[in-house]
Amino acid sequence: MLLIVLSLVFVIAACKEDRTIKEEKWKDNSPFFTNEYGEMFGKEGIIGIIGPKTITNEGQKWMWHFWGTEEISHKEWEVKAFKQGEEESINPITFKDEKLSPRGGSFNGHARSTVMFPSSGTWKLEVYIDGEYFGEMIVDVMQE
Repeated sequence: MLLIVLSLVFVIAACKEDRTIKEEKWKDNSPFFTNEYGEMFGKEGIIGIIGPKTITNEGQKWMWHFWGTEEISHKEWEVKAFKQGEEESINPITFKDEKLSPRGGSFNGHARSTVMFPSSGTWKLEVYIDGEYFGEMIVDVMQE
């Protein structure tokens, strides 16, 4: 009897966690803002991207800017993208500078890239620097 009760508790907990993930409300939290390098979108003070949120069939150039410590310069970086409602991540970057370069000013790292997304929609972009989670943002991407 105890085994049955414990099994039910685990099943209910697993279902509740799965429902929470699927019901998570995603909203674009990457507004445009202006700084010494021009207009960019993202999370000011964490990640800023120069480039449009509209992606062409050939891809779109994005210049990434990272606030942080000087220790992030010259480190490798990567991005994982999750489309709202899907569990699998993609790598949206088709070309990039492999390591972050110091930019000066308030930025401790920047890199060039070309991004492609398979479809329009709301995407969560998770950034990792030197294999460690750095930050994330949610972007409404329009695929032309």
